[in-house]
Amino acid sequence: MKYKIEKNTVQETLIIPLYSRKLCSELYPNLYRDEMDYDFSQVEKKSHGLMQRFGSLEVAMRQNDLAWEVQNYLADHPDAVVVNLGCGLDSTGRACDNGSCKIYN
Repeated sequence: MKYKIEKNTVQETLIIPLYSRKLCSELYPNLYRDEMDYDFSQVEKKSHGLMQRFGSLEVAMRQNDLAWEVQNYLADHPDAVVVNLGCGLDSTGRACDNGSCKIYN
């Protein structure tokens, strides 16, 4: 599912973690998939350093680690409520939705 990020919105304030997710989707499409409709050209100009790439990988691993933990927990507690604080608009809810749990970002 592709999400459109509008200019001057709350979603845009999270541009760094959003861009990190986009970059990881491009670098490792077999491990990480996330689609967004946003012009990242201004951020891309500053994103070619080692620290930026490392930060992007860190964002992706945090989201994937959380998704694995939530999926494992939901296997034993399928009707649980999951509260994802500090989520940075991540896709944990989409990745972990089992149809009977409730997930709040």
